[in-house]
Amino acid sequence: MRHIELAAWLQEHRESLIAQCEQGETSDLSLVDNVLEVARTGQADKIDSTVGQAARQAAAQEIPLDRLLREPQSLKEAIWQELRKDKLTASKTLALIEAVEPIFSRIFQTSTRFYFEASQKMQDALASEIAHLHNQAERKVMDRTADLARANIELSKLEQAKTDFISIAAHELKTPLTLIQGYTSMLHEMGREGDGAVGILEGILRGAERLSNIVEDMLDVSVIDTNALSLRIEAVSLSQFISLVVGQNAHYIQERHLAVHIGDLGSLPRVEIDPRRLHQILGHLLNNAIKYTPDGGDIFIEGRSLPADRSVESGLADSNQFVELAFRDTGIGIAPEDRERIFEKFYRVGQSILHSSSKVKFKGAGPGLGLPIARGLVEAHGGRLWAESPGHDEVNFPGSTFHMLLPVRAVPKAGITVTWVEAPALGESEQQDK
Repeated sequence: MRHIELAAWLQEHRESLIAQCEQGETSDLSLVDNVLEVARTGQADKIDSTVGQAARQAAAQEIPLDRLLREPQSLKEAIWQELRKDKLTASKTLALIEAVEPIFSRIFQTSTRFYFEASQKMQDALASEIAHLHNQAERKVMDRTADLARANIELSKLEQAKTDFISIAAHELKTPLTLIQGYTSMLHEMGREGDGAVGILEGILRGAERLSNIVEDMLDVSVIDTNALSLRIEAVSLSQFISLVVGQNAHYIQERHLAVHIGDLGSLPRVEIDPRRLHQILGHLLNNAIKYTPDGGDIFIEGRSLPADRSVESGLADSNQFVELAFRDTGIGIAPEDRERIFEKFYRVGQSILHSSSKVKFKGAGPGLGLPIARGLVEAHGGRLWAESPGHDEVNFPGSTFHMLLPVRAVPKAGITVTWVEAPALGESEQQDK
């Protein structure tokens, strides 16, 4: 009976309830008719499909749940207001409230349940899509990683092939070059003074010597790359070797009108190093300074001794004492992006076609092996070689400085064949220093 009375009352106040809902935020005015239908039949489940559809749509549109429940709450409040206006008896008002309350309770429960079910389904779908995308991304990363691994293997093979080719080519060139030098020397000795052929033979010998030096550099690069160096280490005086190298290049220094300033190196301790390799290192560094310093420029060679704590600060985590040599010039300098590239094999700054082929002419080209060999040999003894420069400028000549750290006690790289030469007696050492 209560449902019939509620249906009659709702039908009587239908227009008023709709008007009140229109003034609120609700937009689903069909909810009034749905509540009326439930009151007329007494079957609350008849409203589930309508409420459920509204809840699913709200979840799909990411409308908050409290906003979804605002519509039935607004209708419920409108019903209370109408009941107060009617001035019904307490018993009839109570009966209508008891009849309408289960309907709205069902609406709230059904809306909440369908909303969360739809949200969960969408979250599951989203999680599934994310997992799918993640799996796709992982597969792509794995594929790319495999591609990179294959590319690295191929690059390693190419690098090894290049190293092998350099080694083979250098060895193959060395034999006929030795023959050319030998026969040319014989012809030069047989020539007579004033003979025009003597000058030609001298030119051939100079070219052969230059080519021989390039072949030797190629062989050195090969043994450094393959860790096949063989070192004969003994304690030597850096001061003596620097004087020797500068003296051997005196003709080139005078030809370019350069001034070489050697600092006080006599107080530096003797260092353990392969003398032949030290001669190479110093020669490459001095040759580099000569080539990139304009005529009339200056080259400074300075040194200092670094205790263990300072050597650690300089990038070598070792308790060993180090000696630092610095080759500073007033040349064209080095661009920031080239400071490391100049230590790569065959790398040359600028366009190769514009370079001179002379060994010591200003900006003279070479095979691009001197600095890589110097660094490789320094590191083979446990040292470090790097360059500093304000930048590249062929007008103002900011210059550059090459720093070399050498351990007083050599720490050869693993895998290198080392022969240690015993230090001479004290008296003999002093005589050699003199």
